[in-house]
Amino acid sequence: MAYVNVAEWKTDQVCEWLKGLDNSVLPYVHSFTNNKVNGQQLLSLRPEDLEQLGVLKVGHQEIILEAVEYLRNFHYELDRENLQLLALRLACQAHSLHNELFRQTDSKPVATQTLSDVVGVVTSVKPLVRWLDKPPFSGQAEYNDRKTQLLKLSIEMATCAQRDRFAEKPIEEIRATCDELAQLADYIIRDISDPMILQPASLDLATLKKRPGDDLGFYILPSFHGTHQIAEVKFSSVAHQCAKMEEGDEIVQVIPTTLFQVETYKSIRAISETRAKRTRYMETHFYYL
Repeated sequence: MAYVNVAEWKTDQVCEWLKGLDNSVLPYVHSFTNNKVNGQQLLSLRPEDLEQLGVLKVGHQEIILEAVEYLRNFHYELDRENLQLLALRLACQAHSLHNELFRQTDSKPVATQTLSDVVGVVTSVKPLVRWLDKPPFSGQAEYNDRKTQLLKLSIEMATCAQRDRFAEKPIEEIRATCDELAQLADYIIRDISDPMILQPASLDLATLKKRPGDDLGFYILPSFHGTHQIAEVKFSSVAHQCAKMEEGDEIVQVIPTTLFQVETYKSIRAISETRAKRTRYMETHFYYL
């Protein structure tokens, strides 16, 4: 399996990746360069580190830290993360909050710690939903139903947690929603017999050779969370002839540019600027036996 080692990135690679996140981050690139931030430092980046680098606006910190979190997960969890593991993480978070709320009543406002725990539960739902939204799980009624339920319950929980504004008994509502989320996650863990829920993602290397002016022959699905999923591969195109790229695959690197969490229009530009012979990395989320 191919491998992208973020920990070995040099400062120039870190800065190139940073440039692709958001235009609001561009003014801070020179600070990362001057302080010689490398890949290992990037993976361990904290809010205090960003403040020392001159990133003082909370919104800009969130953009960088969220992208780093995805990058960290990609670097450390790629070879072991699977659908069952993601469901297990959600089950642990939901059961924990559900049990904690048994000791509370609706006579008091929603505590700050409870709000933080709700964020943790919703954060656990997001990667699980992303996996359910991709092949080989997308398109199957059983998985689509679970995905719809997860999204519905997550929205309900986030709404109820807004400091008593949208529910008469927010603690009770959050507790009930936690119970439903936990049951959904437990169902995926215990009752689904599909072996694909145990299959982790794999990273593969595809080499596309094209003549100047030729179309690479694949389309990228518009995305809001910085992933670049292939929506279609044209028959007999360069991408089709390489026999590795399929619908549902994610492109994470066009050597030397890493596209993980990079804005879609910037990733398309990076791909279109590749020369006649260019090697690219792509993340195949599901390995077909």
